[in-house]
Amino acid sequence: MNKFFSKPFFGKWLKEAAPEIKDWFQKEIEYLQNNIKPNSKILDVGCGFGRHIKILVPFSKEVIGVDNDENMVREAKQDLSNSDNVEVFLQEADNLNFDDDSFDYVICTTNTFGNFPDKKVDVLKEMKRVCKKDGRIIISVYSEKSSEIRKKDYEKVGLAITKIENGIIYTKEGLVSEQFTKPQLENLFNDFKLKAKIIKLSPISYLCELTNP
Repeated sequence: MNKFFSKPFFGKWLKEAAPEIKDWFQKEIEYLQNNIKPNSKILDVGCGFGRHIKILVPFSKEVIGVDNDENMVREAKQDLSNSDNVEVFLQEADNLNFDDDSFDYVICTTNTFGNFPDKKVDVLKEMKRVCKKDGRIIISVYSEKSSEIRKKDYEKVGLAITKIENGIIYTKEGLVSEQFTKPQLENLFNDFKLKAKIIKLSPISYLCELTNP
């Protein structure tokens, strides 16, 4: 994730996001609660301050979060300090410091994957590497229907858009945020020989459940 995208931007966005975005947030949570098996070991890539880790902790064996924002990692560690089955690390998503086949699930939600337009291939390669065989990679991203809502929300929280190109929004503060079509996602996952189930989680998003063969 981009270094700047922590408080106040991210915290403000979670509170002031458009109804369509908040609907997506809620559906992500419901999907994780309903589709991750109990007693699993989970990696949250781009965990932020741990809002999804909180959801997973009560029924999971172990949840590990990584983020490259020091402020986010510090806050997540403090907020989750009472949970014995949680660890949070400062790491880059394209260079994960974990052994191969370590996790039952690897999740990357709320368009974190879309914040890696130049590195998404390397990030996906790493997520596949650390996911167990027959494990699941869960990625939630903006769809091609999200452009107008994204623009309004970014401006609402004080981000200055400098360019929009091929569905990628660039801001003066350093945010680079990509959206995806279903065929784009299918082609990307096929290149990695990942079996993909892609659903429209909400009118502006896709949820991708990938099986690591």
